[in-house]
Amino acid sequence: MDPTRAGSDLLYFAYGANLSRAHMALWCPDAVPLAPATWPDHRLVFRTWVDVVPSPGDAVQGALYEVGARDLAALDEFEECPTLYRRVRVRVVSQESPFEAMTYRMNPGRTLALPEPDYLGLILQGYEDWQLDRSLLAVMERETHNAFEN
Repeated sequence: MDPTRAGSDLLYFAYGANLSRAHMALWCPDAVPLAPATWPDHRLVFRTWVDVVPSPGDAVQGALYEVGARDLAALDEFEECPTLYRRVRVRVVSQESPFEAMTYRMNPGRTLALPEPDYLGLILQGYEDWQLDRSLLAVMERETHNAFEN
């Protein structure tokens, strides 16, 4: 589907567990998957859960969904918003066009931590669902492991 054809509902940029279409459908059955997207000048990090940090020249891969009010309430619950994550507006690129979307960022104060295998599995499934480049996820996972070895 084309994000330019999204209705009046909100565009949501998923970059973690919600990339998995099956997982997203459990939490947000009315959400409409639209298209892969990237968030320029940022990169992923693990703080047990995945987060995004500024990083010039890098890009976070993800996907756009169209979500309504009921989906947004479910996303807030899943993301433990505002306790663990907070909602933010971001500018992402899909099909070579920029879009304003909503996503979640982890609140400050969390340190790097290795992800649980099941959680990482959801993210990997999402990369497969959206046909994203898994090598970028592997780089982020390796950097997190290296942080614990040093």
